[in-house]
Amino acid sequence: MALQEGRYGLTYTSARPEAVEAFDGMVTSYLGFGRDIGDRLKQVFSADPDMPMAHVAKGYLFKLFGSGAMAERAKKALAEAKTRAETQGVTEREALHLAALDAWCAEDIDRTTACWERAVLEYPKDALALRLAHFNHFYAGEGRMMRDSTARVLPDWSKDDPDYGFLLGMHAFGLEEAGDYAAAEPFGRMAVEQNPADAWAVHAVAHIMEMQGRHREGVDWVSGLEPSWSATNNFRFHLYWHQALFHLERHEFGAVLALYDRQIASDLDADMYLDVCNGASLLWRLEMYGVDVGDRWKDLARVSLRHAEDHELIFVSLHYLMALIKGGEPQAAATLAGHLESYANAATTQGRVAARVGTATAEAMAALAAGDAATVVEALYPVRYDLYCMGGSHAQRDVFEEMLVTAAVEADPMLARALLAERTAAKPNSAWSWQNYATALKATGRDQAADLAKARAAALVSAASG
Repeated sequence: MALQEGRYGLTYTSARPEAVEAFDGMVTSYLGFGRDIGDRLKQVFSADPDMPMAHVAKGYLFKLFGSGAMAERAKKALAEAKTRAETQGVTEREALHLAALDAWCAEDIDRTTACWERAVLEYPKDALALRLAHFNHFYAGEGRMMRDSTARVLPDWSKDDPDYGFLLGMHAFGLEEAGDYAAAEPFGRMAVEQNPADAWAVHAVAHIMEMQGRHREGVDWVSGLEPSWSATNNFRFHLYWHQALFHLERHEFGAVLALYDRQIASDLDADMYLDVCNGASLLWRLEMYGVDVGDRWKDLARVSLRHAEDHELIFVSLHYLMALIKGGEPQAAATLAGHLESYANAATTQGRVAARVGTATAEAMAALAAGDAATVVEALYPVRYDLYCMGGSHAQRDVFEEMLVTAAVEADPMLARALLAERTAAKPNSAWSWQNYATALKATGRDQAADLAKARAAALVSAASG
């Protein structure tokens, strides 16, 4: 077994040091959402086509696409990796990566993440394992695990390490999703100071501002750094989505639609799931705000038609379903909903998510689109505290909370009043929430409180336009 030493003293099974150097470059590109990740992996294969970790990384990248078709290609990469491991041998760390890919292809995401966390425990500077564990914790909705995963290795890293800034950005986001905004922001800002192109760190601070209702500041933060982060891959559209959310909260609907058209929906043909998630959740929100979005659903539905039987991530499937429901594809929407229902019986990580929250959320979305507010409340209210398990961020999942609120205002004003008391306490700068609170208060005979809530909403909108 030929071994080569790479960055941070990590060893790789490879005949060529050039392959390991290229591999390290690919990892850094992945951490930074580079547009050249695929090209860098090709460089690794060009230098050493038999490098086991190159085949593992190829499988990882296919799985990260989050689609059924790419999952099949990941299985082929896994088979190639196993063959190379048998003929070339692998280190203990590489064996953990191989086991992680094996588990991922078997749809056992919990075991996948455990393999990466074990690798990071023994090799704290395995940045690839660390970032992939961060990804899976995120799509399990486990903010505390994201926070703790990076906190465990911070003492082992130094500011002189080339990828240190990316670690700070990951830690900032983990702290934010765990609800510790005060601790999160300095880490995010330090990461951006080191590297303004670190889109994940920019995004972490944007999340903090979203959760704290700092909407004007959020617009300035994201747009001010745009020259740096806009050079990244399709993840840049998610930062435009954040900018649009800030404008939405300020009721600047023209700005939201302009961002949607110019940026958020500008590359849908790339068929990246996050682009559909961005677009679908934003359009659904706009409609709940009373904005006519025209025929914008059609392009999202066109992409989503390709994924009606995917189940890589239930969070993503639900966004495809949004597009199919709203984009005039009832048959495909029924197919996807039926697939989720069947998949809920599967003994897999995402199958359990489908059973716990996926099917109920799918039912609620279809009912809301059909004007059946009572069924929305019946389906969604019992699972509202479990929605975290579908993954995504607090900000992304908030669209489902808004669906429940919208339906409750119509079907159960007493419940809506309670939900909006919670919501306005958590989001005191949300004009939309105060407007709905006023409606619920009025419907339940709280006229004076309704007038105050209505005035609060008007003041927020006025302040935003002033």
